[in-house]
Amino acid sequence: MPPIKVKVTPDAESAEELAAKEEPKHPQISLEARKTLDGKIMIMDHRDIDIVIDTEKKNIITFPKNEMSDEVYQTQNKYFDYLAKKGVVERNSIHSGDVFASIQATYPEALEEGVSPAQVVLLSTYKFIQEEIPRFETEEFIDNQIDDYYAYPTPEDSTQLGQVPEEPAKGGINPNITRRYMKNYGPY
Repeated sequence: MPPIKVKVTPDAESAEELAAKEEPKHPQISLEARKTLDGKIMIMDHRDIDIVIDTEKKNIITFPKNEMSDEVYQTQNKYFDYLAKKGVVERNSIHSGDVFASIQATYPEALEEGVSPAQVVLLSTYKFIQEEIPRFETEEFIDNQIDDYYAYPTPEDSTQLGQVPEEPAKGGINPNITRRYMKNYGPY
């Protein structure tokens, strides 16, 4: 005799309510993105890099926002390492792009029916950016602290002079006197 499967539900929930709970929910994400004329998706949310997803060629390309630096390269490297560990991109496809300071990778076609690879890339990119937000906030806080330290020093970091009165000539070198040590004594 085949086994019988029984599902016990609380009295308050009907079968329809239970079925509605079991349906997989698609996550809602919000990204600052644009679509190009040729159908590529550009994501501008990250502070250091711009991310372009080419859904036709199944490519992901990252570009520095302002200028190339070690920090930008580390961010690009971290992004593609994140995608590779999640199984979104093929690790052997990560390489430098055709444009200076760009890095790109390809993502495979999904084997399962109903799974959109582009949506998986978008969701993974969203999660990566969300993981980066604490780093952005910390760096901004430290920069503000350093600015405040130099702009508004504490009394122990200040000089005892207070306001220094203005004088017509300050310092020990008069700029109007010619430098006598620069005389030309040689045949040159």
